[in-house]
Parts: sequence; structure tokens; C-alpha cells
Amino acid sequence: MSSALPPSSAPPGASTAGASQMPATTNSREIKLVSHSPIFYWWPIWLLGYVMALITLFENHRLAVIPADALVHKMASDEKTDRYELIVPKDAKTRSLERAVSASSDPARPQAFTPRISEKAWMGPLYCVILLLTILITNIPLRGLWSFLVLMFLLILALAITLIPNGWDNLLGAVGNLHIFINMAGYLFIATATLILWAVSVFVFDQRTYMIITPGQLRVCEHIGDSVRSYDTTGIAFEKQRDDLFRHWILGFFSGDLIVRTSGAEKHEIRFPNVLWIGYRLEQIQTVLRERAVVAG
Repeated sequence: MSSALPPSSAPPGASTAGASQMPATTNSREIKLVSHSPIFYWWPIWLLGYVMALITLFENHRLAVIPADALVHKMASDEKTDRYELIVPKDAKTRSLERAVSASSDPARPQAFTPRISEKAWMGPLYCVILLLTILITNIPLRGLWSFLVLMFLLILALAITLIPNGWDNLLGAVGNLHIFINMAGYLFIATATLILWAVSVFVFDQRTYMIITPGQLRVCEHIGDSVRSYDTTGIAFEKQRDDLFRHWILGFFSGDLIVRTSGAEKHEIRFPNVLWIGYRLEQIQTVLRERAVVAG
């Protein structure tokens, strides 16, 4: 259900037309609302990407690219090392193997294989599931119970497969060995690119779409580069749309979509999506709407 604030009314004896024409004194009490773009909800992608990159870094396993017909045999071992023999077709060498041979013969380059990758089969699929769920949540509005049921089912399913020993490994192996492995550079690239876009959007572009409420006046800039329009707060109504549980509560830190309806001869409906802490801000707005700007006598 949506919730709405009751329209404000002018105090007894006050003229709405006169109040709009007379200059109001500067009032330090003002509330600024910022409408964020959907990319605001993409913070789990860069946060989880850095977590996956750190896990891969500390695990310190390496990626080797070998031909499809390669064979590996275990040779004699000693107390410190295990020996393996890699057999590849004569004309099927890979650049990864050539670089490994060159690095192994150079004492200054102890790492035969350089790309870092985790051997955990659940990391790549889980990251892809979170990525796809974030895209789904931010582009398809599923308000109320449907949002909770659908997304909770998908999350529980993904976590259940992750908690089962070798769950993702067995599942992906059963569908043609379609394992998903992402190396550390892949996680860092996706996370860093998303973080840069997220930061620029949230702290630069989103700040250009705002609404400022003061006692007696509402100033709105709906689009970047748009002119600022002013409205009298007499008869104005604020409505909070029904919450999307995952998008607004979990990803959006109790954000919400706001609808503002002005009064007067030319009525306007202003839609402000993705306003942070909207419940608390509506309480502040309700307090401000009870006040009127002090006008010169």
C-alpha cells in the first residue's frame, strides 16, 4: 500500500495568492531530497567483486591453459615436492605453457603461471547469480509479497547449492562441465568499473536531480540541466509508493519512490524515485508543511 501525507493548508487569515507574491525571508530549515538512478542499487556488485578478488588473492592458485588432448601423469615424489608429467600433442603448445617454461628457467621469475584464480567452484556461479539478481531487482519492479517470494526463493536456492559440498561443481558438471571460473583480474575489473560508475552517478549526477522543501515553498529540479521550478506548499500532497522489499529495504537502505502532487490552477504530478530513508524524510516534511515562511509585514 502507498502512504500519503495530508495536503497542507494555509493558516487562518492567510492568502495563498498574497503569500506567493510576497518575498519570504530566508529560512534555515529546509529538507533536500535527491532522486537516485537505478545504478545506486548496484553496490553489491562492486563490493562482492572485491571480496571475491581478495579470496582469490589469498588462496594464491594459478591458471594454466593447456590443450584439450593433454595428459597428466603423477611421477615420483619426495618430502618437499610432487612431480607431474604433462604430455601435449607436438603441435598443440599454448602460450601459457611456453611462458611457464620460460619463467621456470629464469630464477628471477619464480612464478611459472601468473594469472590468479580460485579453485572453488562456487565463487563464479554465485557472483553471476548476484549480478543477474541485481539486474532483475533494479529493472523489474516486484512490489510487496511477490518481490519477497520470488527473490527469496532464488537466493535460498543459490545458497543451498553453495552450502552443499561440491554442490556447484556437481551441478555444472552434470550440464556439460559448464563451470564458471573468474580470475582475480576479472573480479577487479568488474568491481572497479562498477564502483567508478556508481560513485560518479551517486555523488555527481544524482545530486543534480533534487527537491528542496522549505516552509511555504517547494523547489524542484527533475532532470539534469533542467530549470528549477517553484511551487507553493499550500494544498501539496506527498505519497510514498508501495515498497519493493529487496530493492528498497535491502539494496536501497530503506529508500522509496515518492509522488508529489501540487495544487492550484496548474496541477502537476512529480515522480521522484529512489529517495533514501524516505520514511524518516517524510516525517521531516510533515513537520515543515505545518510551518509557513515568515513574510514581511
